[in-house]
Amino acid sequence: LPEGVGAAVEEVTFVKDKDQEEGKTGHTPYKRKSRITLGEYDGNTPVEAFLIRFETAAEYNDWGDRDKLSQLKCALKDDAEQLLWERGTCGPSTWQELVALIRHRYGSEDMVLLNKTRLEERRRGDKETVHSLTHSIRRLMSMAYPGKQETKMFEDVAIGHFLTALGSPRLAARIREKEPTTLDAAEKIALKLEVLDQSLLASPEKKKKKE
Repeated sequence: LPEGVGAAVEEVTFVKDKDQEEGKTGHTPYKRKSRITLGEYDGNTPVEAFLIRFETAAEYNDWGDRDKLSQLKCALKDDAEQLLWERGTCGPSTWQELVALIRHRYGSEDMVLLNKTRLEERRRGDKETVHSLTHSIRRLMSMAYPGKQETKMFEDVAIGHFLTALGSPRLAARIREKEPTTLDAAEKIALKLEVLDQSLLASPEKKKKKE
C-alpha cells in the first residue's frame, strides 16, 4: 500500500486455490484473503489523502462501479454527508459524480482560504500537548497548501504558525534561536524546553520538602 494511506485490513477469509483443491500441491488447501476498509471522511482532513485511500481500497477489493458508489456514500459523515442529499433524495448516481462533488467541496480554493484562516487563528488549548498542536498544524497546512508538503516553504510557514499557536512569545523566541528547519524539529525543541522549564519550577519545591 502507498505510504501514509492508512487503510485498515480486516475480515480475513479463506479461499481455496484451484491447484491446491485439485491436489496439485502439497500445501494447505487454503490461502488468506483480506479486505481493506475505506474508513470515514468528514471533510476535516486532506481530501486527496481520502481519495487515494478510496482508490487503493477499490483496486485491492475489486470493487465494481456499484460497490464504489455504495462505499463512498457510507464513508461520508457529518458535514461531508450533506453532499448526499444536496443533489436530491437519491444523491449522486455514480461514484465519479460523487468524487467530483467531494473534490469540489473540500479541494476548492474557498476551502484553501478557509484553512489558511484557521491556521492564523489556531492557538494552543490550556491542556493541549505540544504533540497534539503539531499534528493539528500539519493537518491544517496540508489542506491550506495542497501539494506543497515536500517544499521548504511548507516547513517554514508551518513553523511560523506553530510558534504563534504556542501562545508564548518567550518560548517561541527560544525555539527560533535553535533555528529549526522543519516542523518536527521545532516540536522536539519545544518539548525539550518545556521539560527543562518544568524541572526548574519543581526544584524549589523539592528543596522546601527536604527542609
